[in-house]
Amino acid sequence: MVSIDPSETEQSIEQFNDAAGIEEPLPTALDDGTIAREFAVNALETTIILDREGEVVFRETGPKDEQTLRQEIEQVL
Repeated sequence: MVSIDPSETEQSIEQFNDAAGIEEPLPTALDDGTIAREFAVNALETTIILDREGEVVFRETGPKDEQTLRQEIEQVL
């Protein structure tokens, strides 16, 4: 999993993780808008799951609970 963030900096992400007590954060790609345009992301938080060929197999906007994410990821594996 990779978090892609169009509005944060490395410093702000590190500060958030420290304040939240996150010891093993997701890798985060700082996006200048290229990735968001590539996947037509118009809202945060958007979850996109790709299969092994790079095809979108799940796409949904809004927060996801662990069970939903786990179920969608397991279907791809």
